[in-house]
Formats: sequence, structure tokens, C-alpha cells
Amino acid sequence: MLKNTKEDNKAIEKKLKSIGLDLENIPECLLSIEKIKYKPLKTYEDNNYKVYKYVNIKDIEILITPSDRLDDLNQKLKRALPLAFYLKSESEETLEQYTTFLNMIRKLNLEKLKSIEQEQKLLGKDIPYEIKYKNNYIWQIYYSEIENKYFMLFSSNENNAEALFYLIKKKIAMQKSKKNEKIYVPITHMEYSNKNLKKSEIADLENYLWFFTKEWPSIYEVYNQNGEQSIEILGKAVVYEKVKSMYKITLENKEKASEQFKLLKALFILQSTDGMEYNFKTIINERGSLDFCYNLKKITYENLPEFIRQEVQVKQEKMNKTFSENILNAERLELLKETLKKQKEEYLLKEKQITNFLECKKSFFGRVKYFFKKDNKTNKLKEIKQMPENEEKSIEIGSIEQIETKDFYTIEDLLKICETLSKEETKLKNMQMDIKALENKKENLERKIQNATLYINEIESHKKSIFDFWKFTNKDEVTLLNEGEQKENEKKNILKRKFDYEEDLEEFGKKVDLKQREIFTKNECDAMFALLNDLPTFNILNKEKILKKDINQIEKRLKILKQEYNENVEEIAGKDFDIFGNIAQDKTKIKILNNVKHREVEKDKFNILAVNNDTTVEEYKENLDNYRKLLKESMRKNAKHRRYSYL
Repeated sequence: MLKNTKEDNKAIEKKLKSIGLDLENIPECLLSIEKIKYKPLKTYEDNNYKVYKYVNIKDIEILITPSDRLDDLNQKLKRALPLAFYLKSESEETLEQYTTFLNMIRKLNLEKLKSIEQEQKLLGKDIPYEIKYKNNYIWQIYYSEIENKYFMLFSSNENNAEALFYLIKKKIAMQKSKKNEKIYVPITHMEYSNKNLKKSEIADLENYLWFFTKEWPSIYEVYNQNGEQSIEILGKAVVYEKVKSMYKITLENKEKASEQFKLLKALFILQSTDGMEYNFKTIINERGSLDFCYNLKKITYENLPEFIRQEVQVKQEKMNKTFSENILNAERLELLKETLKKQKEEYLLKEKQITNFLECKKSFFGRVKYFFKKDNKTNKLKEIKQMPENEEKSIEIGSIEQIETKDFYTIEDLLKICETLSKEETKLKNMQMDIKALENKKENLERKIQNATLYINEIESHKKSIFDFWKFTNKDEVTLLNEGEQKENEKKNILKRKFDYEEDLEEFGKKVDLKQREIFTKNECDAMFALLNDLPTFNILNKEKILKKDINQIEKRLKILKQEYNENVEEIAGKDFDIFGNIAQDKTKIKILNNVKHREVEKDKFNILAVNNDTTVEEYKENLDNYRKLLKESMRKNAKHRRYSYL
């Protein structure tokens, strides 16, 4: 052990005096010898502070550990001792800790201590804009939920001991003045409280904001001087081309946090769903917060229902217009097919006549026979009509399912109508391509008929005399009847599809599911969902006679559902949760079905089953019975569509 020189002793005494600590008369506020029970979080990142608080200094216990700052937290806690063990040199057991404390005093920089005092003085007035601050890393303050206590876990190997002696100085001063004073510090290893938003919802917020800004935000849970909690979100967004600027979103209470979360979730669902055309732009407003715009119109939580209503109406009008165009194009397509059919008959007649002439001109008797033969076009036309022909199937336009008119539309309604519109637009594009192809085919046939007609007319023009006809048939002439047309009956190598049960069954299931969603209405799909969630009750309702024990079984099932409802009541009982309809989650959530991961928008079970704390057994039974009757009708509808091939 190194001996202290006189200069060292004077320096130590000066520093002790500056913090008001007398080692001969230790203040009572520093004499606590109780160890604090603390259970560290396994998944926490040490370099990421999530919670910032104003903590009363007198409520912070001080523990000192000989372990390094970067050592395992459990190891540091195991070797940690209360500050009181480092302040006395009465026994050999405490002499080593006492010497360690003197060495820590020797390292103390009084100028840095004053800097921390000044910093905390400013922080006591206002929370920093960026929440974190220059010296926030020096505080190693934890919170023990087991004992409801804050404590500093300070490493004796630290070169910078100013944070430790700041706390000691303030504790001594507060004991003398009998006044409370708080410091603004990050709480190490402390997770979000789930008070305003759940941890999973905060994680979703991070994902949503990254999706729109392409920058990961920092989300903090901050407590002010009065202990009031707010969620502070800081990030960067593009303001012009590649120029980015910082934004800050403050969610003062649970209501504001819930509104912001629902707004971002709704916009994310609309923009990220396949086939949707929405692209919401981010704008940093004059307050430095983040706004979302669509077609230069600001989208807020308050005007979100109106935005959805307007979009549903616009999409409905566009869908009706597209459907009308599809009907007109289908009629036009049928007319083109009929015209082509007649053109084919005419061309086949002329082709047969030319073929007959070419066969006859090969021999003397054939030429004579053809010269004196009279054409019977009527009989030839009948023969051609009797020939088997591959008729093209007519296009089935069907009908579109209209969204019922109402004052309040949901995200689910908008997604459904956008999906239907997308199908109609695809159908329109396909028919337009078919029409163009048939028009080209019609043009080619007209050219071929014209060539054939000219050739036949030339043949007939030489039948005025046998000598002229004989001279004409001796010409070796090749006629191009198919000018500008590729061979239509060219043989192609067609690959036959092979179905693999292991690899293709999942894809087959997706196609069947998509086809069923085209066939069935929303209510019918909800009925199937209800069946999957409560099959035992459906089996009971299918009985000819329902007994008392069956009613008891339904009552037990309803009781279980109510318990699940109460576990999630904060999430689903909001007055405007219906903005999402039956959509409970966005498509980023990964579900496991038969050991296979899939992403599909999850439905709201309690909304479809109409379960809440006030639901009676009779109401629940009646609701499921209506679904049961609807399913019977939908099965008949499905039977009519079995002719469709899912492959």
C-alpha cells in the first residue's frame, strides 16, 4: 500500500472540504449498510438508455464495486458494497476499502465536478430537446422493482469519479438544509413501463417510422419534475432531396400515444399492402414535429375517418366506371369474335377453291374438269360451317360486391374495395390486350381474304377460253396468301406441369384461399373465422335439440372468451378502435401455422364473435347461430363454383 505524502493529504483534505465530507464525523445519510436486491434484465442493451427521470437524490443509494464498468452486471452486483464500508478505517477488513476511497478522492477533478453541477442546474429547469445530454453516460443509476429503490453502482476503477462525489456532496447538503433536490439522469437497465404504450407497440412505432423516413428513430420514456410520463420520439426525415433534418414527436399522455400509434399503423397498412397505390409523404412542420401528407393534404388522427370515407367513395366510383368499361369491352370482344368467325368461314371457302384449282392444274384431265366445273358456293359454305371448330369461351363479367353506404368506414372496407378495384383494372387491361390482338388478327384475315379474292378473280378471268386457261395454268406461280402473318399452327414445345405434394401444396392452398375470398362475401368469411374459433359451439347449434348441459358448455366457452377479452381490454376497448374494422394487426407480424411461417392480416376475434363484458349467453348463441345459417348458404354457393380450376 502506497503511503500518502503531505501534498497528497492536503489535496485530499481540500477535496473532502469542497464536497463537505468529514471522515471523522460521517453524515447519517451515507451510513446505510443494506445490500439492495436487484434482478438484471437479460435482453437489455447496456449502451442504450430508454428511460430518463428526475430522481430525488436522497432516494439514491450508493454501491461501490471493485469490478470494471464493462464487466458482467451480476458479477458487479455480487462484489458491490454500500458506500459506508468505504468510509471507515476502524478494522483491517475495511482498511482496503477505505484506501480505495482515498484513491478515488485523489482522482477527483474539482473543475469537472463544477461542470456537472452547472449541467444539472440547467437540466433542472428544462428537459433537453434531444433528451440525452453530454454527460449522461457517467451516471450508473439503476432501479430495483423488488425494493422500490434507486441505487448507483459505481466502479472503483473508474478514472472519472465526479458523478459519485456529486451525489455525496448533494446528499450532505440536503441533510443540512433539509431540502429535496432532484437530478435528471438515465436509468440504466430500465425498460419501458408499458403505461402509455406497450413495449411491442413502441417496437412497432420504430418500424413504422423507419418505413416512412428510412431512418431509425430513438424513442425515450421521460418523466418530468412532477413524475408525469411522456414518450419522446426523435429521428431524421428528408426535407429536400437528400437533405435530412431532425424531428421530435412528444406524446404527453396515453390518449395522445394511442392516437399516434393508430395513425401510423393505419398509414402503414395502407401503404405497405400489396396492390395499394398510397404513398404518404413525411413533412417536418414549423414545430419540428412530423406530419404525414397525401396529395398535399395533411393526414391526422382526427381527419383519418373522413380521409378513409372519401377514399372509399372515390374508389367505389372508379370501380363502377371500370366495371362498366369491362362490360362494354366484353361486348366489343364478342362482336370481334363473331366477325372473325365469319371471316374465317369466308377465307376457308376461298382457300378451298384455290386448293382445288392447284390440285386440278397438276394433270390434263384435272384442268379440263376444273374449266367446265361450276362452283356451288352455297354447298361449300355449308360444308365449312359443319366443320368442328374450337370456339373461344365467352368472358364472364359477373358482378362486383358493393360496399354498403354508411357514415363510418374502416381500413378493412378500404382495403377490400381497393383489392376489388385492382382485380377489375387487371381484367380491363387483359380485355384491352385481347381486343388489340383480335383486331390485329381481323386485319390479317382481311388482307388474306383480299389476296385470295384477287387470285380467284384472276383465275376466273382466264376461263373465257380453253386456250387462255391452258396457257394460264402452265405458269409456275407462288401466291402469298398469308402475307405478314406468322404460322398460327406452329408446333410448340409445351412443358407439362407436375404437382409436387411437398412443395406445391402450400401454393395450392394459397390459390384456393384467394379463390374462396373472391366467391364469399366479407360476412361469409367472418362466419368461417368464427367457426374456426369456436367449433364446439357450432356443433352444439347443429343439434336438433339443445339440452341444458349444452347451454352450460356454451356459457363456459363464453366465460373463457371474456377472460381473454379482459386481458386485452386496453387494446380493444378504445372508443374508435373500429377504424381498423376486423384488422387486429399489420402484415409484418409473423404467425406460425403447422410449423410454417406466414404473414397475413389478423382478424379481430372479439369483434367478429361480438364478445365483451356485457355479452349474454343468448346473445352469443344467437350471433353464432346466424353465422351457422350463413355458412350453409355459402356452402351451396361454393358448390356452384366447383367447376373452377384452382391449378
